[in-house]
Amino acid sequence: MSYVPNYEHDIFISYARVDNDPLPGAEVDKVTGRKRGWVSTLILDGLKKELAKQLGRADSYSLWMDDAGLPGNESVTQFIDKQVKNSATVLFIVSPGYLASPWCRLEFNTFLEQMDTESGRLFMVETQRLDQDEKLPEFEKLRGYQFWRPDPDTGIARIMGIPKPNPDLEPEYYTRLADLAFELAGKLKQLRKEELAKAEVTDEKKLSRTKTLKKSRLESEKVSLLKKITSLEKDYETKTQSLQLNLPEANRQAINEQLEQIEAKMEELEEAVEKTNRDLEKLQG
Repeated sequence: MSYVPNYEHDIFISYARVDNDPLPGAEVDKVTGRKRGWVSTLILDGLKKELAKQLGRADSYSLWMDDAGLPGNESVTQFIDKQVKNSATVLFIVSPGYLASPWCRLEFNTFLEQMDTESGRLFMVETQRLDQDEKLPEFEKLRGYQFWRPDPDTGIARIMGIPKPNPDLEPEYYTRLADLAFELAGKLKQLRKEELAKAEVTDEKKLSRTKTLKKSRLESEKVSLLKKITSLEKDYETKTQSLQLNLPEANRQAINEQLEQIEAKMEELEEAVEKTNRDLEKLQG
């Protein structure tokens, strides 16, 4: 179940598998019994829990992270295009390994082509310090979160949370994780509000269209009823005039019976016209 209507996934995680290879000392997944890589630890142990706090429940949103490879007979392009259309936001886990992966670069470029970089729907986690020539111009337009810090002694950039996060030694890891979750949740709330507003406008348009069609039907029905009444009035007048002639009593009695039938039919039609008028007034009100 997605938090933002009209999307299959609220958050799509784009990452390189090489960045998720577990290191010695990494946390063990309680379900699979396997060690968790850096990306899985960040997303499954950290971001998902922080987002649950921001959005109210862990099952109130949908986060998609590929861990099974390309599904079925789908081509790479088809798969990525589908994910772009079905995802409200995307989080790129950028690293040298990510930039070196043709799959990841294709994924990155496709998202940027189809999602406005000014929309605030594109987020980026930087796992390592990138050389200036490695940085893409598009990075400047993304909401970036740095998950590395320079070693105080050597100045070398160290990835935080290796082999697993330590709140005592690396409080910055959790601060940046909280910032990322806060910004993501804020964007999801905004997108949800926008989608609900669109749905409301669409419903109003549908209702307006339905009212217009119903009004047209009722007006046509009213015209038809009035035509029938007019025809009966003419018939009634003709038969009434015939009573002035010197007719046998049996004929006069038959005409009177016909007039009574016409009167009853006219009353029925007039009631139908009144009901139609009331229905039209309700639509206008």
